[in-house]
Amino acid sequence: MKFGKRVCERIREIRKSMKLTQSQFAELVNLSEDSVGKIERGNTVPTIDTLYKIATGIKIPVEKLLPLEKQASTDKLNRAIEDFSVYLKTRSPDDVKFIHGLTVQILEKKK
Repeated sequence: MKFGKRVCERIREIRKSMKLTQSQFAELVNLSEDSVGKIERGNTVPTIDTLYKIATGIKIPVEKLLPLEKQASTDKLNRAIEDFSVYLKTRSPDDVKFIHGLTVQILEKKK
């Protein structure tokens, strides 16, 4: 699979991990919903300017939009943590505090 196509897939993964519709994501990154759809389907490979616009809109470094080649299990864990962090950045401080408290309670019960 070509690199550009993998970038498109990565953007879609990030949007989905943030639990956003294409419309919500488009508004957040200041693109049209049509543009987001074309990127996610791989019909349009985003330019550097568009990648920067997306990264700025969701408050992550541009390199996080780029796909990793082969992922070891630690890389997958790191990617999952990064995706969750991206999602948390879209929430209010009160929501983040609540999610943190709930997560701690859940994990403590597993011990």
